[in-house]
Amino acid sequence: MTVLDVFSPAKEISIEELEQIFIGHLNGTYKGEYKVLLEVPDNADKNILNSRAALIGEGKDVACILKGGNVIAVVGYKE
Repeated sequence: MTVLDVFSPAKEISIEELEQIFIGHLNGTYKGEYKVLLEVPDNADKNILNSRAALIGEGKDVACILKGGNVIAVVGYKE
């Protein structure tokens, strides 16, 4: 699995940390405050949905990283 894109407006966490959270979640090793969903939650805003659509249009799989129930990043990846 390869992470290809990470879109995030979050300033308190780096893109590299978000990538590590995502990979750790897939490996089953992440135990922290962030949650990773392999689908977009119902409360996703227009920017999240547009990011998801762009990544899918490029043939990538999409996941979301959440903190406190809010999407803080969209990850494009390939298995």
